[in-house]
Amino acid sequence: MSHVTPLAVEEHVHGDTVWVALRARGADWSWLTPAEAVHLARQWLAQYEQPGRAVAGD
Repeated sequence: MSHVTPLAVEEHVHGDTVWVALRARGADWSWLTPAEAVHLARQWLAQYEQPGRAVAGD
C-alpha cells in the first residue's frame, strides 16, 4: 500500500545550536541535530529511492 503523508520540516536556530524539526501526520515534533537529519535522509534514500520509481511530489 502506498500513500502520501504530510511531512513538515523546519530549521530552528537557538544561539549556536541548530535543530531540524520533523513532524508527520500531526504527531509531536521530532528534534534532530543536522547530522542526525542527514543520516536519516540517507537511510530513507537508500531504502526508498529506486531507479524508475515515482516519488510522491515529483
